[in-house]
Amino acid sequence: MGRSFRKLAVAFTAIGLSVSVGGAVAAGGRPTLAVAAPQSGCPAIEGAFVVLLDPARGMLLLSAAEFPGGHAVGQASGAAFSVALPGHGAWELARAGSAGGPAAVWGAAYRSPADGAGGCVAFDRDQYSSEGDLVTYAQWLVNDVYLKLPKTEREAFPALRLGDRTVRLRLQLAGYEPVPLQATEGATLAVRVPGGPQTLLLRPFVLDETTGRVAIELSITGQPYWQRAEKRPLGFVVASPTQPVALADPAGTIQVETVSAPTADTGNPR
Repeated sequence: MGRSFRKLAVAFTAIGLSVSVGGAVAAGGRPTLAVAAPQSGCPAIEGAFVVLLDPARGMLLLSAAEFPGGHAVGQASGAAFSVALPGHGAWELARAGSAGGPAAVWGAAYRSPADGAGGCVAFDRDQYSSEGDLVTYAQWLVNDVYLKLPKTEREAFPALRLGDRTVRLRLQLAGYEPVPLQATEGATLAVRVPGGPQTLLLRPFVLDETTGRVAIELSITGQPYWQRAEKRPLGFVVASPTQPVALADPAGTIQVETVSAPTADTGNPR
């Protein structure tokens, strides 16, 4: 006899981060900055904001438009570019520019812990009320996401971009039929675990759009109002369409179905 599976009644919610659609100009009007900085361990990356990491100096925040706390550092036209800020020395970029043409670049450096790591992150959220708000967001993406990824994944994919792509997953808990889940990258999916009060939280981050490789941050809580509840971190797992990942707590598997970029006129709601 074949093995039978119960249907998993999943009540899930996706709570997203406010980000904009990529391109020459971000949805909020901020140009997309493209950067390559091999000296910082960053092969290439683009976004409304780009953050380069240096084990000794911390992080360099760059954008092709003015931002709170930023300083004008020069005009970038797609060629080599040097960023000099008082007290932080010069950061050498192999390339910096915007698809829209030459762009004025603004920058700021922060002695944020980099855990001995180089690399880079970028994000397309582009509206901030203060320097503290912006820096807090950048530090969250660096310290709580990028630096907590498995080291092998950071080495394979040293440039992490948080944009507005849609990630579709398939979750199968032990003894239950698989269920489809969908969220914008960086959004939190909340899934009730059968047989108890626990809620499993999943937050996907795209490592490689071409192969559909996704890092998924997992945590769990026993409280029904999970957004304010204390959560037990379960770390990151990595999956793709061809490589599902097994879960131990709760038992099950996660597989990536697709990773898709938004279209310019129908991006996910902000």
